[in-house]
Amino acid sequence: MSSREYDVLVVGGGPAGYYAGLITAVKGLKTLLVEEKHIGGTCLNKSCVPLATLLKYLSTIDLLNKLSQEDTGISVDKLSMNAEKVFNYVRTNVVNVLSESMRKTLEDLGVEVLKNKAVLVNESTAKVGDSYIRFKKAIIATGLKWSSGDGVRPCTEFIDLKEPPNKVLIIGCNPFGLSIASTYSMLSSEVIVVDGASEVLKDFDKEVVNYLMLALAERGVEVMTNTVVSGIVVKQGVKEVRLMRGNEVLTVGVDEVFNASVSNPRLDVLGGLNVKLRNGYVWVDDSLRTSVGNVYAAGDVTGISTYAHSAIVQGVVAGVNVSNGNMRFTCRVTPRYTFTYPEVFSVGLTEDEARSLGYEVLIARQSLTSNALVRASMSSGMIKVVVDSKYGGVLGVHGVGYGISEVVNEASITVTLESTSDTVINTLLAHPTLGEVLRDALLQVLKI
Repeated sequence: MSSREYDVLVVGGGPAGYYAGLITAVKGLKTLLVEEKHIGGTCLNKSCVPLATLLKYLSTIDLLNKLSQEDTGISVDKLSMNAEKVFNYVRTNVVNVLSESMRKTLEDLGVEVLKNKAVLVNESTAKVGDSYIRFKKAIIATGLKWSSGDGVRPCTEFIDLKEPPNKVLIIGCNPFGLSIASTYSMLSSEVIVVDGASEVLKDFDKEVVNYLMLALAERGVEVMTNTVVSGIVVKQGVKEVRLMRGNEVLTVGVDEVFNASVSNPRLDVLGGLNVKLRNGYVWVDDSLRTSVGNVYAAGDVTGISTYAHSAIVQGVVAGVNVSNGNMRFTCRVTPRYTFTYPEVFSVGLTEDEARSLGYEVLIARQSLTSNALVRASMSSGMIKVVVDSKYGGVLGVHGVGYGISEVVNEASITVTLESTSDTVINTLLAHPTLGEVLRDALLQVLKI
């Protein structure tokens, strides 16, 4: 058995593990981070970053086409795109470069980074590859694994295809599934999205979701709720998918099927460690400590949230606490958003949630077409703010439109700090910027 010993073992190099490793290194602890695949995890390598990058590229093409069609003086006659080269460029020049940069940052801070598989043998020993190491404390940040099956790819493989499929079916009307659907539709694929639930993006405000659904329909995306996949048969390279919607049975032929609905936490890291689970995920208290006192967990593996921004903060909290700190993860306000075209987000309470909790609310709506930058990009959308009519507190902010995700952090801070509408209105916001739309909407409920 190796005599290598560490103050902290971090298993997993996604957002949670990366930030946990940063914190423990800054705190002066001898840290080993073990990642089986690539630093950055699913978000960087297979979902958020590739989707956001492709949205940027594809929406730029869309804008150039619009400018060419209008009498703007801008003409683009030979604009073309090779999807295979674009996908490869995103992987090589965005994803891989960022992943290597993250690795270098960790190593520059003194973190030892190993590409290998780690399994906890007990509360102080782990097997890493063929060797054993000892640790004083550990942080589990192994994330999720998306399910696949006969004829079904995990949604994380959407970026791995050489070219977009002519026709694709995506299982899951959630942010990941709809973002992939939107991306493929902009690449001229025929797209069907199915979900057994009756609602699309149920945690989002209905008004902005309805706007998004109309936009996706205009691009030819067919969304089928209350619909489940009951079987897939491959015939001559075509996947015949059997769908059930109530008593109705449908069959559609597609080139690819992606699952964005079913995922499970990666728990093989636990090995011989008897850690308490909750609904199949690693149980943690508000300090992110597991039922084993010197072992913490952060990110998707806890089941708290599947958003990377939640994983980042969990990683920070876990890193602080294994360094003898005393930080709590509250998760009071979690921004929800998609990388669709147009983008959509919800922060805080939706209008329905606020009313169901007994609030008397004022609703402020503002069209994005009144914003200079939105007009310049030849796009549209709206922002909606839910305000407590009694005290003026901003309870929720919801938006839809291209680039509207640039407002989500401003909205999150506003709701988290329980800011009033008057406070936001009296804050000096740079002009012209997209972030001004929050203030402009709140002018409608200004109390004189």
